[in-house]
Amino acid sequence: MVTHPAPGAHLASMTNFRKLAVWHKAHQLALRVEQVAVQIKRRNPRQIERAADSIPAAIAEGRGRATDADFAHYVTMGIGSVNELEGHVQRAFDSGIMPKPAYDELTESAIEVRKMLIGLRRTLRGEPRPHRSDESNQ
Repeated sequence: MVTHPAPGAHLASMTNFRKLAVWHKAHQLALRVEQVAVQIKRRNPRQIERAADSIPAAIAEGRGRATDADFAHYVTMGIGSVNELEGHVQRAFDSGIMPKPAYDELTESAIEVRKMLIGLRRTLRGEPRPHRSDESNQ
């Protein structure tokens, strides 16, 4: 069961990263990328897999840090990895080696994970939630 922390709780002190919904989403994304990478003919499919693998890894590593600020740093690294993954997916699609259904699925999942990570980073930093219209700009 995935739980959401109480407002004001220090998230970094809760070391079980498997309880984070965003880790589950990132993990599922990495598993799906691995499946797609095997199917596509790419010079280096491991590059796209490494980008995907580093997202849940950053969450897990950051979860074990002592402070929310440290955890937020690792979440930021995870956001960067999502962006890298999206760039690889776009290039694979544009070059014709990734089919449209896989491109659409991976892009949609990457966007969802990035939004969740941005929300988690805001929580860790004690920032207010944005208005609904602001969230669409992420």
